[in-house]
Amino acid sequence: MILRILKTNQAYHFILIPVLVLVLWFRSYIHPEYFPFFEGESDMFLYQLVHHWLSKSPLISNLLAIFFVITLSFLILRLNTTYAFIRVRTFLPSNIFVLIVSGLISLHALHPVYFALLFIVLCVDRIFQSYKKETFYAQAFEAGFFISVGSLFYFNLIFFFPIIWLGFLLIKSSPKWRNFVLPILGLMVPWLFAWSYYFLTDQIHVFNATISKNLYTENYFLRQNLPLQIYLGFLILITLISSVFLLNQYDEKKISTRKYFQVFFLIFLVSFVLLIAVPAVSQEILIIMALPLTFLISNYLIFMKKRFWSNLIMYLFLALTIYMQFT
Repeated sequence: MILRILKTNQAYHFILIPVLVLVLWFRSYIHPEYFPFFEGESDMFLYQLVHHWLSKSPLISNLLAIFFVITLSFLILRLNTTYAFIRVRTFLPSNIFVLIVSGLISLHALHPVYFALLFIVLCVDRIFQSYKKETFYAQAFEAGFFISVGSLFYFNLIFFFPIIWLGFLLIKSSPKWRNFVLPILGLMVPWLFAWSYYFLTDQIHVFNATISKNLYTENYFLRQNLPLQIYLGFLILITLISSVFLLNQYDEKKISTRKYFQVFFLIFLVSFVLLIAVPAVSQEILIIMALPLTFLISNYLIFMKKRFWSNLIMYLFLALTIYMQFT
């Protein structure tokens, strides 16, 4: 029942999704609190402007986070509508995204990663645009530019840059050399402006220290957090089930769909490696992971023939997300 409601392609979702976010994020505006940043995390070169502006009002900060989640949910819907890698008109990806993010209680506050996810969605859109284009120089430059701007909010987004090159290799059999050079130029331009500002104001030491803190600050988020461990355990389980399901139907997918899912796998893989390898990366990377997981889980729930199991998973998902609101 609940799955049928969430996966339809009816206009009521334009109201249901914001209402769902407001219900599941009630603590963020009833008892607003700032995210507990480690030293330097809120000092990234563009995010510090936002953080300074919102430093006197945690409520406005959290309402902006809610706005981001609602906006991102509809941008995710637009990706599937435009490129149809899930060959069904459905709002389920948007609803799954909302559920995944809503279970991460500590991130019910504004964090640089929400800006990062916005720019990686725009980057993925540019990569996918190259599938039907002979020349895609503008898309190549813009993809690098979006990763660059996003990394000025959330530094570790810069490690997703190779996905642009790998994405073009996956999408196009033989991309031209310009399609590898232009993303580098797009990456360099915003960072050159940022570096120049700190150089001209004699703050290069601040520039270097901020980057260092966003790489090497030790961050632990699972220790003594049983509810989050349970929630992530469920996400891991459904991810494994959905992955096996996708592999079983992989040969039946259209070539373009396979390529798109390969790009999403790269995003998940880079996110996972960063979580393991970079000390400063913590649970916020799960917000970026939510992008590929949204489509992977949606694909499973939509095409799973045994409705009992797909509905049971959906009820468990919703129940766990609600449970997390009271932990």
